[in-house]
Amino acid sequence: MLENTIDIGLILRFGVKCLGVFALIFLAAVFTPKMAESIDKWKEAHRKENTVQHPQTKEEYQVRSIYELPPEQEQPKKKAVVRRKK
Repeated sequence: MLENTIDIGLILRFGVKCLGVFALIFLAAVFTPKMAESIDKWKEAHRKENTVQHPQTKEEYQVRSIYELPPEQEQPKKKAVVRRKK
């Protein structure tokens, strides 16, 4: 009669595996910016005189955490439009 029940051990194993995958994703999200920062420091020490710039803003690339907001960009001023009645 109890042939269609799910074993509690099976549910626990599945839950632990899911938590393990989430922990790996969290660690990758936390440590990737730190690793990139250390690589940038190493590159700065062994750098030649050429720099990498963003093609539109002409600013140098910077390493940011996934939790940091992007820098605010200056919006070009719009010209006032004057409409005349006919």
